[in-house]
Amino acid sequence: MKKVLLLSALSLCSFSLLAHAQTTKKADESETLILSDSLSYDDVNKTSNFKGNVILTRGLMRLTADDVNLKEDAKGFQHAVATVSPNKKVTIYEERPENYETIHAEGLKATYNGETEVIQLLGQSIVTRSVCGKVVDVLRGDVVTYNSKKGTYSADGGPNSPDRGRVRSIIQARSKVDTAVAECRQRYNGKPMPSNIKKG
Repeated sequence: MKKVLLLSALSLCSFSLLAHAQTTKKADESETLILSDSLSYDDVNKTSNFKGNVILTRGLMRLTADDVNLKEDAKGFQHAVATVSPNKKVTIYEERPENYETIHAEGLKATYNGETEVIQLLGQSIVTRSVCGKVVDVLRGDVVTYNSKKGTYSADGGPNSPDRGRVRSIIQARSKVDTAVAECRQRYNGKPMPSNIKKG
């Protein structure tokens, strides 16, 4: 069963950093840092393979996986696949300091299409949004798809869903979210939330 959710508050759009990992950076783009045990690059086929404890950091977003494969198509768009060994998960963590939000997403595999800007988490997929350290939204399914152009989410249940084949979503009332934001704004004297992402 498929359920489409318009949860604009949740955002995995920072995963699109993979589309820029090997292209020339614009002045306003954040630096991309990729740590791995090994790297192989094929200039003819326009592919890169990062293997072993991969940590990809760009701005206020971090992705971890065992392997990340990047491929550039004929149009110049990047396509990425992040995978892990059994009993592990690909993780994506993003901070939004101005809104006091953090996003944590995980799945057995993650893909990104640079042309369509569609991200998929595949298998045991869970996306959690927190405000001021309090969980406000959770989306769980076998496959969770995010279209960053349209700002839409969809989730499919299936054999690898965390909830017995079903899609499960928890969304807090807007008033609770606003209260959490107000508490955090007071805690940090109106300033953005400090980052927990370490570089290098």
